Amino acid sequence: MEQSADYKVRVLLVDDQLIIVEAVRRMLAGHADIDYHHVTDPRAAMATAQAVRPTVILQDLVMPGADGFDLIQDYRRDPVLRDVPVIVLTTKDEPKLKAHGFAVGANDYLVKLPDQLELVARIRHHSGGYIKGLKCEACQGALKACQDELAQVKAELAALRRV
Repeated sequence: MEQSADYKVRVLLVDDQLIIVEAVRRMLAGHADIDYHHVTDPRAAMATAQAVRPTVILQDLVMPGADGFDLIQDYRRDPVLRDVPVIVLTTKDEPKLKAHGFAVGANDYLVKLPDQLELVARIRHHSGGYIKGLKCEACQGALKACQDELAQVKAELAALRRV
């Protein structure tokens, strides 16, 4: 099973506006248990997300040369990122866009810039669920390994009894 440090909350912000990058950094700066990462070039979002292994992605929708909805779909197709919660973080407060965001795989939708308490609460909520899933997968893997080892020992004992 992974060590608890591997289960730290890791946020990846994908946004081309440096003022938003800095504002979110400041909102999260006082939370030592949250690792904050960002990428301003949407073409580097997938590679950055795969390297950072975030527990939540904050995704802008409107960026030069990229569509945030397309990036969400890319995350959902990627075996490493498919289950990582995505929170849309955009200036667009339109019901059709919200509905479309959820339809393409977003887990939540916030209008920029949300209150610090709300942002941190949503990051913790979504990351917490994702981390519980990771721990569950690790436990299932460990259980399977133990079951395989037990089966091997039983087979060896049965072979010894026949001798």
